[in-house]
Amino acid sequence: MTPAALSASTSWEKSAWKGEAAWTATQGGLRAVVSEVRCRLIYLGPADGSLNLINAPFPQPLPDAKGQWPNQGGHRFWLGPQSRWKWPPLPEWEYSAAAGVAADGAVLTLRARHDNPDYPAITREYAWEGGRLRCTARWQDDGRPSFGLHVVPVDLPFAVTARLEARPGVPAGAVVAQMIDPEPPLTLPYPSVTVDGNRATVRSGIRVAKLGFVPQALTIERRSGWKLSVLPGPFEGVAVGSADQGYLSQVWVGGTAEHELAELEQLSPLLRGDAEGRCASSIFIEVIPPGT
Repeated sequence: MTPAALSASTSWEKSAWKGEAAWTATQGGLRAVVSEVRCRLIYLGPADGSLNLINAPFPQPLPDAKGQWPNQGGHRFWLGPQSRWKWPPLPEWEYSAAAGVAADGAVLTLRARHDNPDYPAITREYAWEGGRLRCTARWQDDGRPSFGLHVVPVDLPFAVTARLEARPGVPAGAVVAQMIDPEPPLTLPYPSVTVDGNRATVRSGIRVAKLGFVPQALTIERRSGWKLSVLPGPFEGVAVGSADQGYLSQVWVGGTAEHELAELEQLSPLLRGDAEGRCASSIFIEVIPPGT
């Protein structure tokens, strides 16, 4: 998959987001803001800042005696399989400021803190490519195949419709993502899921569900007619397999009032490094204005 040309007129500028050190790039009436403090994309929406289409709690919630793993919001990135580390994610993935930041024209690069020698260091890149924001994570092969796991949390209410594709062993066309291999197929009916032909709609606030679908754009409606779409992107390295039987576009929804968000996720294949040991996983996030 070949990335689109970078938006030549777009550059990253030093800024602040609600008091957090940040970088901002505006493209076609849309704005992306990346927080240095959280080492991730933290705002995506209209350039006037009036509607954040991704979940971003403020002030920044940090681990304490009341909650060891509070939601940081924004574009999360972890290396899978998740069964290696269970829960929680590594602190340098989830609760650390960027160790270094570089803006080179249209590309913003953040170097994540690296404390745990059992996992490779990760760098993140953000760049507008046409009307979509490319979100890339890079790492070096450490001798184990790994996949990129991009998580985009969004506010409630939430409903997303995805295409079903039946395959041998997956008669419903989707799997239940439970960090095991092979993943069990989805058994229907299920309270959080309604099916119409080859389309399934997943809704939050009914029962917890984590489902995997064949790779595809995951698009949701937001207030005032805005839409947000999270799309699979290119990868770098050598694909040596796939988690979740290839059902790599995934959705998580909560089941009760205590859940404040839902998640749109895209996984890469299991990767080994290229000739120089490099691996990378990208997604695109697209903001669709009202009436488009």
